[in-house]
Amino acid sequence: MYEILYRYLVKYKKLDLPGIGVLSVHLQPATAEFINHSILPPKYSIQFEQSENIPPERFFHWLASHLTTTEQEAVIRFNEFLFDINRQLKEGKQVPWPAVGVLHKEITGEILFNSEPKQFSWHHEVVAEKVTRENAEHVMLVGEREKTSTEMKQLLNLTEHQKKDHWWVWPLAIILALIIILFWHLSESGAAASTGNNNKLVPPDAPSGYNMSP
Repeated sequence: MYEILYRYLVKYKKLDLPGIGVLSVHLQPATAEFINHSILPPKYSIQFEQSENIPPERFFHWLASHLTTTEQEAVIRFNEFLFDINRQLKEGKQVPWPAVGVLHKEITGEILFNSEPKQFSWHHEVVAEKVTRENAEHVMLVGEREKTSTEMKQLLNLTEHQKKDHWWVWPLAIILALIIILFWHLSESGAAASTGNNNKLVPPDAPSGYNMSP
């Protein structure tokens, strides 16, 4: 019965044991160890929680097919299995379940469970080193067009060369601007000088007044 119920637990990830509790399978994903340049395999753990849940209908149909008997007979044998576990727990015994863990009861009446780590032969640590491929070509989306990495590299190199070839444009533009400002300043100063009159104006002598004396 232990082996058959273990297979059900692995397949459906949950097994209800009325009067005892619920066993459930949890998966810890694979983790990367950057320091050791490796990837650790995923781990499976079985957790236990006290509960009075009743197994679903599919459970007894599944159990009957694996026991090659009727569903009624499967219910009877399953109840006998639960009764035997409860009896051992009440007597203070530990109940080992191969590939699952160990059940035992505290003085307080609480049922505890110690999971048995399950290791699979195909779950092993693998080396994960970064591989740098030089001149590896791949396709990328630029705007609405697809371009290869080689084409983008050539385009960027061409743009960089164009920038280097036209380095003189900005300095020349600045020099021309300075020349234009200088000529404008000189023209303004020359116009002001030419329009001025440097001759000294001497007013003519006033005419003599009319003599009214006899």
